[in-house]
Amino acid sequence: MSEKLNDKFLVASSIAGDEDAFGKLYDKYVDRIYRFVVMRVSSTQEAQDLTAETFLKTWQYISKSHKQIDEFKALLYRVARNLVIDYYRSSKRELTGFEDDQLEGLVDLSLDLESQAQTKDDLRIVFRALDQLPEDYKEIIILRYVQDLSIKEIASVQSKTSGAVRVALHRAVKQLKNILKNF
Repeated sequence: MSEKLNDKFLVASSIAGDEDAFGKLYDKYVDRIYRFVVMRVSSTQEAQDLTAETFLKTWQYISKSHKQIDEFKALLYRVARNLVIDYYRSSKRELTGFEDDQLEGLVDLSLDLESQAQTKDDLRIVFRALDQLPEDYKEIIILRYVQDLSIKEIASVQSKTSGAVRVALHRAVKQLKNILKNF
């Protein structure tokens, strides 16, 4: 069964009262959503809270609206994105750069210590470069290359057309390449 079809089935089962179905969706996506959120907020604790709230709000939406959800993954990312935006609006904080404690959740712990250290160094360079990009470019690169969302899914998350996403992604990658030349 394809991922999208499986998600539709699990969402429909959740709406019908199968408590385990939403749990399966949670298990499938919690790490991805956490990685997306931790890259946007200033601490792992805040990222954990926003990740939990993402799933709560998504559950509330699908259980109350009873609408058919074609792109569950895109819905999750849209909810997470909106919560991050609301977090910064309500706290009157500015978007901060990526901090070292956030690297822990992104490095593969099955690697030996030397490989983990090299990966952390590489990530620091990439995230310093990402921090120099405008926020919309940073987000689109994270969604495409870190979260592995399709152009169509990114368009749904950002409420844009696929063509607009392709153009923005091209410009973001070009600008990131120019920044990385200086490192």
